[in-house]
Amino acid sequence: MSQAVEQFGKYILLERLAAGGMAEVYLSKSTGAVGVNKFVAIKRILPQYSDHQEFIEMFKEEAKIAVNLNHGNVVSIYDFGVEKGQFFLVMEYVEGRNLRQILNELKKSNTQFTIEQIIYMMKEVAAGLDHAHRCIDGTTGKPLNIVHRDMSPQNIMVSFEGEVKIIDFGIAKAETQLEATKAGTLKGKYGYMSPEQADGQSIDPRTDIFSMGIVLWELLANDRLFTSNSEAAILRKIRECQVPSIRKINPSVPPELERIVNKALAKDKSLRYQTAAALHRDLNRFLNTQYPEFSPHDFSVFMKNAFSAVFLEQRRKLVEFAKVQGNNSEDKTVVTQTDHRAPVRPPASAPAIDAGEDEEKLNIDTSTDIRVNLDNLKTPPKPSFGGGTPAPSASTQTNTNITQTRTSATSAGSGTMTRTPTGVGLGTRTSINRSAPTSSIEDLTGKVMKAVIGLVAVVGVWWVYNNFFAKKGAGKAPASTMAPVTTTTTTANNGGSNQTVEMGSTSPEYTVTIYSSPDRARVVIDGVDTGEFTPTRKTVKANTPFSLRLVKEGYTDLVTTITPTYEAYSFTGTMQRLPRVASIIINIVNGGANPELRIAGVPVNIKPSGDAYLIQAEVGVKIQARNKTTGLSAEATVTVPADQRKIVDLYLR
Repeated sequence: MSQAVEQFGKYILLERLAAGGMAEVYLSKSTGAVGVNKFVAIKRILPQYSDHQEFIEMFKEEAKIAVNLNHGNVVSIYDFGVEKGQFFLVMEYVEGRNLRQILNELKKSNTQFTIEQIIYMMKEVAAGLDHAHRCIDGTTGKPLNIVHRDMSPQNIMVSFEGEVKIIDFGIAKAETQLEATKAGTLKGKYGYMSPEQADGQSIDPRTDIFSMGIVLWELLANDRLFTSNSEAAILRKIRECQVPSIRKINPSVPPELERIVNKALAKDKSLRYQTAAALHRDLNRFLNTQYPEFSPHDFSVFMKNAFSAVFLEQRRKLVEFAKVQGNNSEDKTVVTQTDHRAPVRPPASAPAIDAGEDEEKLNIDTSTDIRVNLDNLKTPPKPSFGGGTPAPSASTQTNTNITQTRTSATSAGSGTMTRTPTGVGLGTRTSINRSAPTSSIEDLTGKVMKAVIGLVAVVGVWWVYNNFFAKKGAGKAPASTMAPVTTTTTTANNGGSNQTVEMGSTSPEYTVTIYSSPDRARVVIDGVDTGEFTPTRKTVKANTPFSLRLVKEGYTDLVTTITPTYEAYSFTGTMQRLPRVASIIINIVNGGANPELRIAGVPVNIKPSGDAYLIQAEVGVKIQARNKTTGLSAEATVTVPADQRKIVDLYLR
């Protein structure tokens, strides 16, 4: 099948991933010897910028700087060159999405990152920044003094495997220098500048720390920090640096984390984290202390489940792209996709195998049906024993033999495999002698009858026990809380009687992390108080719903049902604060023996004299009373301050 993909030097441009003001990025494939290929990302400068000499020089210089970066949290640069008059960079291909794309997708499904996931991502970003800030030029041994200058969600890549990588090191600097004379290219990025950057002052690595603090604040608040309807207004807000308290926006943020956010967003850069390593240290300590059970694997599972459709589609594309073959001739840019699969041929030296033997050896069924081997009930041919000593009976030889038979459904027949547990007894496998005397057949028939009678006796005893003795003991033992299990039954031959043995196999389990806003809510699962408080982790059955109740003083109970559908499942519940309450004592005059009372329109039972009724505080509440016999009535509207008590006298007229 022919595809309109482009041969670009030794690379094949497979699919355009993104396009910006000055460049476009392609998913590409490098062509190596003997069919060895590697997927890469190629950033190619648009043709209209290829003649801009100033930009070309900056692009070359910054490319040399970016090649020196070598860290797990930084997208690697493999190659730099010019092809067909266009400068290009060959970068590591990250199979995932940038953080801005991820946030947009999560909002569509009303999902957001948990606190530990946010801390994990920003900790990884801080590690990559620290490496760049300390990077040394490999040719001179001198510090490169790299400043990213454009730390924003668009430049943070998160792979479906949970890896976090920074992109566009050095190139952002080149673009910034070029835009000093061409305004407009940085649209959408002003919201992530530092105060000194917005003021046009000299910048250092601490400006990247401030930008990273903005990203951290926005992830926790699930909102933008510096935004407005014009670029000038955004820059003014950044210079003023009025940062709202993150705990007022998201009360589930711990005070220690708020301290970290505020330090990263300090307006005075001397009060900020001085290095990305210091910020990484605090984030790492917080993650290990507050969420010691968090693992990157949990984050990887979250990403794959949140983007399952995209992840599977991307894997399908890569399989198809792997079949694409290039044509290095200069006058062709169309690449063909061919099917590399060759017809299966038998080996030339393979010996001929008889059809029946082939079926018996190769047609293997992996089923585990366990059947009773009745061979042990057969009477073997009577050997001659000296002195007239009778031959040992079959039941004596196979007293406690348990036989498991694995069958294979083949057209040629079935094979039998006998396994005897250690210490149970020696398994004996016999075959029926078709020429045996009639007495042997009669003995066999008799023993089979005995086995059947024994089985009937066991079933009868079991029925009597369950219908008489078991019912009498009902209610004495607590109901089992164990979940039902799948059982596999084997039948054992024990002295002519049959016994049933059940072997249980537990269903898979998932880990569920339970959060609440605010935290420290008591966790009740399926009506059982666990004694634990949020955040907490529980191991539950996979794909099995369970009821959850979160209880916290001053808040209404949160009751819901959760069905964990994947490993490392998480749930966050937002609890509603109880309205402020007050109390009133109601005295009804001329109410009769059984007056009718309504509070806020709701009928209530009459309480003994002196007992108080709870009402919502600081809100006008209507009180109505009526004598059912005489029809006399009265009403009043009262407003009581919070935590106060008031006496209300109603005179029925």
